[in-house]
Amino acid sequence: MSPTQSWAYGLNEIRFQAGAEGFSREALSELLENVPLAIAVTLGPQQRFVFANRLFRSAMSATEENLIGRTVQEVMGKSYTPDIGVLRQKVFETGEPQGLEGYPIVLTSGTTTYWDVKLLPVRDGDDRISGILTLAANVTERVKARSEAEIKAREVALHNERLALAVEATEMGLWEWNAQTGETFWSDRQKDIFGLSKGEPATYEFWHSAIHPEDRERVVSSVEALSDPRSGGQLHIEHRIVRPDGELRWILSHGRMLYEIVNGELKPARLLGTIIDATERRRNEEIRQLLVQELNHRVKNLFAMTSGMIALTARMAETPKQMAEALRGRIEALARAHELIRPAITGTEPTDGETSVEEIAQAILAPHINRDAPSSMTLEGPAVRIGPKAATILTLVLHELATNASKYGALSAPEGRLNIAWRQGATLTLLWREENGPILQGPPATEGFGSKLARRSVTDQLGGAIAYEWEPEGLKVRIEVPLSHLND
Repeated sequence: MSPTQSWAYGLNEIRFQAGAEGFSREALSELLENVPLAIAVTLGPQQRFVFANRLFRSAMSATEENLIGRTVQEVMGKSYTPDIGVLRQKVFETGEPQGLEGYPIVLTSGTTTYWDVKLLPVRDGDDRISGILTLAANVTERVKARSEAEIKAREVALHNERLALAVEATEMGLWEWNAQTGETFWSDRQKDIFGLSKGEPATYEFWHSAIHPEDRERVVSSVEALSDPRSGGQLHIEHRIVRPDGELRWILSHGRMLYEIVNGELKPARLLGTIIDATERRRNEEIRQLLVQELNHRVKNLFAMTSGMIALTARMAETPKQMAEALRGRIEALARAHELIRPAITGTEPTDGETSVEEIAQAILAPHINRDAPSSMTLEGPAVRIGPKAATILTLVLHELATNASKYGALSAPEGRLNIAWRQGATLTLLWREENGPILQGPPATEGFGSKLARRSVTDQLGGAIAYEWEPEGLKVRIEVPLSHLND
């Protein structure tokens, strides 16, 4: 039976093609009544029902008596939407079959069912369209399953978004390595840490070459050990990498090897993990260690300077009272000088406001001045104002030079002399010159911590330079600072 040439005016007048003679109305009715499709026929421009099988009537919650002769809109009620009306009118006018997927029908019980609907034209003996044949399949379970799948997909997507947000907040890189195929996955953040562009593939070879040569054997051995299930499959390692641009970074890597049973044995399957860029933390640790060393260095220097001031004051004072007063003044001056360098050794912000090179030099040398005798120190130079950061660094450097001079140089001997001179041209040039102190035998075998700190402070923070000349008659130091850094 052709679906486009079935009924003319109703069930009693269905015309069958050749070979269908003898098929009774009762047999046809019984067949259509029990097929697992909802079937209905409407005729005329008003689209009135002339036939509907049991499944169609059930879907409409209607009896045969309440359905035959009524229009589609009357029978469907609220389930009749403009969409279905447009499609039915299009079938009636053009003769082209139309369809809907997952069309909702609300039962009188309030339950919603879903149907795939096919609308086919019904033609009369003159091949004119006189009605519409409706075929509908109940797809409620499919729609519900799809809806549940979509809900789960949205939940998974939301979970992934939350996970991505959490990973982004922690700035972790994600990676995965297939131990059987060698395939490697790196997240964008992982590639960024390693200096790999997003479009470039991540490979085992790139990872291997990126590991710092001094750490490579240790890291590779740790990863290879995970192939043995007895290792526990856990990876926790911190090491250095070298990016393609030559930058060195520290990373902290955590991973877990997943195993699967192959031929009755546990075999490595996939290695999953994360990395965190630990470069800043390592730098902060180095700075803290440097500060601890600096603190120890300063404490030792303070004891040495205090001991030297006591000895100097004892030689010059005539009475205990005079010695106490002189010593108190020097210790107070030492405290003021130490306060000037506090920001440099604690990492705090320097005090706001400018000062001058002369004011700094006077504050630093005050603890070493014997006010009861002619000064053995001279200061020469123009008025040069400098900003708080530059002042802090210059104070630190001069304090280090004065400390060493009081321990080993010109300020440790009664006849010793010290001259500090500065001039301002293309750069600020400061000259430190010691004389008449202990005879120097050349530069020390190793550079002390204080000298290293002074050099790093001038070069790294002020963009300048510092040079030492260890002449027999005394130490000479030349410091140059670009004018662009003086107001920092």
